[in-house]
Amino acid sequence: MSRVLIVDDEASICWAFGEFLGDLGHEVAVASSAEEGLDAARSGPFDAVVLDVRLPGMDGLAAMGAFRESLGDAPIIIVTAFGS
Repeated sequence: MSRVLIVDDEASICWAFGEFLGDLGHEVAVASSAEEGLDAARSGPFDAVVLDVRLPGMDGLAAMGAFRESLGDAPIIIVTAFGS
């Protein structure tokens, strides 16, 4: 199956995505900030990223370009809990 990187500062969100994707047979890695996620993306290939918009430090939208550079055409799925 594929490797998925989950980048979210809410542990419960990471757990939920991790459980769901793991049950589907995917390998999951978790990062709590964009910077941590970018380090993970540079150290190993991922097939997709689930990326929160609001993160400590660099936000998810600002990090998208750097993720794209590291991961090529891998899908980046943007999530947020905020309606605005």
